[in-house]
Amino acid sequence: AAVTPHVTRLRRVRTATHRPQGALWAVGIILALHGWATLWVYPQPMPRRDLRAKLDPLTAEVQPVVMVAGDSRAECGLIPRMLAERLGIPKRTVINIGTPACDMPGVLAAYRAYAERLHPDLILLVSVSVAGINDGALQTMIGDETLWSLRLRERWSMAPPGRVVQSLFFAEREWMRRNLTEPLLTGAPQSDSVADQGYRGKTGRHAYPPDVLATELRKLGDAWYARGAFAGARWRLFRDAVATLRARSVQVVIVDPPVPPRFSAGIAGTSLAPVDARYHEQLAGYCADMAIPYLRVTADELHPAEPADSFISLMHLNRSGAERMSRQVADQLAVWLEDGVLHLPANPNDDTSP
Repeated sequence: AAVTPHVTRLRRVRTATHRPQGALWAVGIILALHGWATLWVYPQPMPRRDLRAKLDPLTAEVQPVVMVAGDSRAECGLIPRMLAERLGIPKRTVINIGTPACDMPGVLAAYRAYAERLHPDLILLVSVSVAGINDGALQTMIGDETLWSLRLRERWSMAPPGRVVQSLFFAEREWMRRNLTEPLLTGAPQSDSVADQGYRGKTGRHAYPPDVLATELRKLGDAWYARGAFAGARWRLFRDAVATLRARSVQVVIVDPPVPPRFSAGIAGTSLAPVDARYHEQLAGYCADMAIPYLRVTADELHPAEPADSFISLMHLNRSGAERMSRQVADQLAVWLEDGVLHLPANPNDDTSP
């Protein structure tokens, strides 16, 4: 009889220990089943709200022939109207869907969702930044479409736990937005840049005193260049997205945008310089191997007399810089069209709008 209380207490301890473990296993199993079901119903990422805010109005009436895509450097770097004028096609057939932190999985998600509204022989100009292929880039530089495309273990290694758990419910979130929140409460997403065919830029220049420049370079290095991991999951997603787009007859053009002289001078002799050089070499080499049109633009080419005049920040062009870059890109597109590297449809949309 004296042993009975001890045995009872031991059983209670074992039961209490097993309960949390059982609950964790149950949660894990539920999340795994949910993830499997979600991938079965929604195997591909859906484009974010900001992308839809541009694509919905810009493709409602006219079928675009040329589309600029990528992150904020694409959004502020190429002006659709100038590209259309140089190529001799209707202005509304060139659009810019660049949005902050949008990399190749986001571009692919946008194309998949709006393919029927885009021209079958679409010329797709993708502005690529180092953060878009670097597994070591800051977690906030990972777009929802990229996180959605990553394997679960890759998500855990590249994003904070809270965002990983949130990513398991991206499909439900997008379904709620499109079918409940936007129709009943907030309305369709609106973009303030649609009036300029998706281009959004600023005028002026930003001054960088030496101490401020050093701080900004350090932040940029930590956010975009950290570890220089260019052979991992994001590089795989980049290549897979390009291959998928090309398999659907999309004419992909990779644009490597310029940086201001103060950036190049600021990283000279630092650990960022070889990482930056390796990034450009890898991107150019990949495009050469795959016969993908590639254009790297430098600040000196934009404005030889005053290269810094084209930039409003360390990575973004101002309006004057965007005009110069648009002319240069359009001229190169014209050369590729003449040489047969690219082609435009014989009769793009008959659009006489200004």
